[in-house]
Amino acid sequence: MLAIEIALLIIAYSLMIVTIFLQFICYKRNLESIETIAFTFSLLLLIMALTGSPFWETAPEPQTTHVSVLLAMILVGLTTPLNVLEERQHHVNAIWKKVLIVIAAILFLATILAYFTYQPIYLQYIVITFLGISVIASMVLVRTSKPKQRIAHREKTERLFAIAFMVLVPLSLAANYLLELRETNLQIGFTIPLVFILLAGNKFWDDLQRLSLLKPSNDAKEQHFKNYALTKREQEIATLLTKGITYKEISESLFISMPTVKTHTSNIYKKCGVKNRSELTALLIK
Repeated sequence: MLAIEIALLIIAYSLMIVTIFLQFICYKRNLESIETIAFTFSLLLLIMALTGSPFWETAPEPQTTHVSVLLAMILVGLTTPLNVLEERQHHVNAIWKKVLIVIAAILFLATILAYFTYQPIYLQYIVITFLGISVIASMVLVRTSKPKQRIAHREKTERLFAIAFMVLVPLSLAANYLLELRETNLQIGFTIPLVFILLAGNKFWDDLQRLSLLKPSNDAKEQHFKNYALTKREQEIATLLTKGITYKEISESLFISMPTVKTHTSNIYKKCGVKNRSELTALLIK
């Protein structure tokens, strides 16, 4: 069983590291946000803490969560809502981001102080509560809001991921329980690495699609259109813009007025996060 645990951990670590690498590439191409990278990186730190803490120094008090795990949990509790706020259309006041960052910073410093002063880390219950509230609030926001245009294509994948999560995680928990009944010694269990494999796998698949690595090069532009949720008309105009066609020529070829061309162009720039034709061309033609 130890071999299976190690294999799952290797897959989880590998997926998360590669995913972070792909996210940096997407970020450079204006396809990903820094909040998403921070979220994935905090997950990597959490799995490192969870899998490494049994082999590190013992906690100062029995039944106390290791300080590395608590610190990683705080980071996850901070980056989860920041990532969701970045990806969803919402009316949450910006002040709440600052409040969240301040609370996380206070908990982070308090946890470090409690550890180095060898005081009982009763703070662990506060950290767990902070993480729980953070995740629940994030899920509520996801359920009550719409995705931004640039991630609208994820909705189907996210639903499939949720189904896989609900099926595989209970099965892994049941497997852990049955093995414990048989007095099989599990160092970590199957659930922790499986959860992180699912989380990283979901991000990994999305980033591959964004970078068009799963499609032939001649389909790259079509994938870019999908990334930015451009309508059929916007795709037509964007294609002509990248070819250097003037507004007047676009108007004549598509049988639409000049103001309509300019309106569509403005919407295209907004969705793609660019300011002019050259930036749009650099973004779509790769």
